[in-house]
Amino acid sequence: MKARALDCAFRILARRDHTCKELAVKLRRKGFDRATTDGALARCRELGYLDDAKTAVMIAGHLADSGYGPLRVRRTLGQKGLDGALIERALICCGDEETQLLSARRILKKKAARLSREVDPCKRRQKAFRFLAGRGFPAPVINQAIGNV
Repeated sequence: MKARALDCAFRILARRDHTCKELAVKLRRKGFDRATTDGALARCRELGYLDDAKTAVMIAGHLADSGYGPLRVRRTLGQKGLDGALIERALICCGDEETQLLSARRILKKKAARLSREVDPCKRRQKAFRFLAGRGFPAPVINQAIGNV
């Protein structure tokens, strides 16, 4: 049973990196008990196949590069079962406020054609604000980014 759980864990991790919590949930869904799941997780960590810190940085970097702000990155990492300290360390990839502002402006520039269809400038700013807020940017960054929209 332990060998089967470990083999299953290897197959899951071969597809993409997972957090400990994600892998545990997947193994439990496949019918493995808690002790067997814990043993497989421990062995995967021991072999270096399961590393929450590395996974957090990788996911955060990917999201930040895809135009998501720190609030969205934080929420996504939290949903993956990572603890607060790992999340805070991973958020470094989102950069400081100036970096976030550049990212928000870049994303807004891609959306400019669609936003320009709105003739009312107030509604256009509201749409831009909602869009960037949905991407996880904080309000001060959004306000600076949409200053000239």
